[in-house]
Amino acid sequence: MRALRSVLLLVAVVACAWFVLGARQAHEVDQATNVVTASSPTAAQLRAAAGQLHSAAFLNPDRTVDILQARVAILQHRLPQARRILTAVTRDEPQNLEGWIWYTGANLGRPAGRLGRARITALDPMDARAVGG
Repeated sequence: MRALRSVLLLVAVVACAWFVLGARQAHEVDQATNVVTASSPTAAQLRAAAGQLHSAAFLNPDRTVDILQARVAILQHRLPQARRILTAVTRDEPQNLEGWIWYTGANLGRPAGRLGRARITALDPMDARAVGG
């Protein structure tokens, strides 16, 4: 009986820790999103957002964190890093429309940009026509 209680207590502690980690990550993602979507974030804000996203990525399978990291890299004029991140996102999740949109933006004027535009059109033909596709 004592062993069962110990196991249940351990499971409860792990579940609570997992919940706290998820809540902290959600807060960090929200804070970073606010910076990335601001009209003109400062270099310090972008560095802080990059740190928050690095922390939020721990044990987090959501590709939104990766896309936000790429957006920070774009705003910091680090396009090769953004392209690497977005290439991985679109390779791992070929149906990720947001990933393809940012991939295309990071590859404007490059052959990869045309590939991205074609994928956007395939994934969302109505929206692609609305923006001149």
